[in-house]
Amino acid sequence: MVRYDDVDAQVLALADSLRGADEATVAAEIARLKALAEQIDDERDRELALIRAQKLPELISGPRPGSSPQYWRAASLVTQAVNDNGTPAEQIDHAERAITEIGALARQAPRHEFRTILRMNSTLKRLIERRRREGQDSGA
Repeated sequence: MVRYDDVDAQVLALADSLRGADEATVAAEIARLKALAEQIDDERDRELALIRAQKLPELISGPRPGSSPQYWRAASLVTQAVNDNGTPAEQIDHAERAITEIGALARQAPRHEFRTILRMNSTLKRLIERRRREGQDSGA
């Protein structure tokens, strides 16, 4: 029995492994994923899996960069936080402030850039997690 999660997992794996692949290869994988999705019993899950399979080219190429002032300001905030040479506590504080500001920028940005800008926070969240782990590992 095929489930939506099975199709989704394959789409995500292919999004990474097919970077730089030719159109024919991507089209063949989309056709294969659609055939797999057609085997899902639940009608709603089947429809969602078909839509997900169709999004493979977009997932391979990644989000388009934004062009709004909010996008460029958010990108600058990420760069500044990542390049911060302060103490781990200072870096965490800097990243947390940037996350808050990026959230506000995403809400102000053109609708089509909202998620692209908001995704920038994932880099900062990973930075915060890493700095906190390092602090725990060093006994701080």
